[in-house]
Amino acid sequence: MRYSFFKGCFIPIRQPHIEKLAHKILPELGVELDTVTGFTCCPEPMGVSLPHKFTGTVISARNLAIAEEKDNDIITLCNGCTYTLKQVNLQLKQDTELRDKVNEVLAETDHQFKGTIKVRHFAKVLSEDIGLEIIRGKVEKPLKGLKVASHTGCHILSPPEVMEFDDPLNPVRLDGMIKALGAEPLDYSYKTQCCGWTLSNFGDRASANRLLGDKLRGMYDAGADSVNVICPQCLAQLDTGQMMAGRALKLDFKLPALFYVQYLALAMGYSLEEVGYGSHRVKDSGFEAKIGGILA
Repeated sequence: MRYSFFKGCFIPIRQPHIEKLAHKILPELGVELDTVTGFTCCPEPMGVSLPHKFTGTVISARNLAIAEEKDNDIITLCNGCTYTLKQVNLQLKQDTELRDKVNEVLAETDHQFKGTIKVRHFAKVLSEDIGLEIIRGKVEKPLKGLKVASHTGCHILSPPEVMEFDDPLNPVRLDGMIKALGAEPLDYSYKTQCCGWTLSNFGDRASANRLLGDKLRGMYDAGADSVNVICPQCLAQLDTGQMMAGRALKLDFKLPALFYVQYLALAMGYSLEEVGYGSHRVKDSGFEAKIGGILA
């Protein structure tokens, strides 16, 4: 399966280890990533699409048109990029008048939106197109004994009729993906609550700390060793944001947050160092000891 790899802005700048790992791991599962020259920001909705909706739509349409020229569906590692591109892709396919207006602008860049591709989140590609049985077959070091609390994130869930990812009131897709690696998925209080990244960056840090603290406490009380995420902003909030909230709220525990491809790589026999764990802010000796025992 060949996809145009939409890396987005956040991962290449702040989490390059996730991009590097995706290039290593996903091809082993049959997902070929085509690095595309010319992609820009999706764009980020808070900064562009909310204050300048048509501008945001044109920028998204240009990215989609570039992927169309490659004749590949887009694959992303980001909930926000998936949300933005998927929404615009559907809107322009349905609204011919808007599509004509957008294409008038795109003509100045020698591109045209035709509506011939889909936008896919990597977690949906892995769980549906590749399948959990194939993932299980790649596991060399089952993560047995590791208890993981998964955070799906907001943008990938709503509106459900557009995103088509999981039940926004009871998301379970990531639990199945973690279980396929041999780990134990956990249910916990505040499972559907936002991580607070947008609130902390565009709103009130103290309120975001309290929101995140409640979520982390729910994970910890359920017995979690670590947190599983599929979105770079969620990873930043549950890692760096957790460090800041921990100081402000005086939390008496730490829960390392890892991106799903990091768990997948660990289960395939990669070390913590090789998956980029060293670049994370929140670390825990208990989690490290469990992984060390699994990989021994």
